[in-house]
Amino acid sequence: MSEETALGSICLLIDSVQHTRNPKLASVEPGSVKGFYMLAAFCFDAARKMEYMFKATRQFAEAADPALAREVLNDNEAVKKAAGRDGDWQKTAEALETIVLRLYNQVGEDHDRLLRRIAAGETRS
Repeated sequence: MSEETALGSICLLIDSVQHTRNPKLASVEPGSVKGFYMLAAFCFDAARKMEYMFKATRQFAEAADPALAREVLNDNEAVKKAAGRDGDWQKTAEALETIVLRLYNQVGEDHDRLLRRIAAGETRS
């Protein structure tokens, strides 16, 4: 698979939403069983798309940044440790929130700057 094919595959797998044109929030009552399953469906759908992303980009794994790979492994271990043997969902969510906030603090400003630069039509100098 070429880089172009991998990018095209990623493009196609990302833009789909469950029950696409139907309103989401208005269709459920917060805290209801239906609301729970809607949230679960969106979470599983996001996880499914990440698995497809792996399949689309697998050929590039050997070129990955070792430091980033170590960070991912360390974060995975931190989440596993927080969850404990019984798989405590609250502790899992709290550990993941901590990681997401750390990552956002690392990349958020850079991402925003790049997004705005590219949207303005600016290219590398």
